[in-house]
Amino acid sequence: MSTCYIVGAGELYGRPEPKCDDLVIAADGGLDALVSLGITPDLVLGDMDSVSADLGDTERIVYPVRKDETDSFLAYFEGARRGYTEFMLYGCVGGREDHTYANYSLLVYAAKRGHKVTLVGKVCDTTALINGSVTLCGASASHLSIFAFGGEARGVSVRGAEYEAEDITLTPDFPLGVSNRFQGTPVTVEVRDGALLVMQEKS
Repeated sequence: MSTCYIVGAGELYGRPEPKCDDLVIAADGGLDALVSLGITPDLVLGDMDSVSADLGDTERIVYPVRKDETDSFLAYFEGARRGYTEFMLYGCVGGREDHTYANYSLLVYAAKRGHKVTLVGKVCDTTALINGSVTLCGASASHLSIFAFGGEARGVSVRGAEYEAEDITLTPDFPLGVSNRFQGTPVTVEVRDGALLVMQEKS
């Protein structure tokens, strides 16, 4: 399945490895990060207020500085418009905390529309889970954290981790799901009603 890579102007952890059928979008200043890695984006998008690299003849979509959406959201919208359902976000954490939080919102927004978005961070990669289940694999003793986002998450179960749970309710104001651990076997996370942010420590 093809992937849309979105690269923002935040801290860049890891290196995108796009294949020929993938789409690479530089969200504004993310162009500079891609140029430094020797990767040419398919599209540069945003208000261009933090771009210093030469755009050359790369396709671009320019938005006004005064707008409701972040550049990351606009890049997601464009990737979804072009038919992509899986997204990897690089350079979208660190820097301004408000933009990092906005990107957590993007994970949930996309998941509600049947899309999978992975936010690549320094220590953890984060995805959203809504009214469903996911089975994850991780190195033994590596961390896994889950947080309710946007309201209560009801019917939450965690199976196969160091700390298991069955049919509990998580709330956004108490971090009960922080710092669980893999035990060398797959872990299944389920939520019956609500949204979870799932943060998995990199191996």
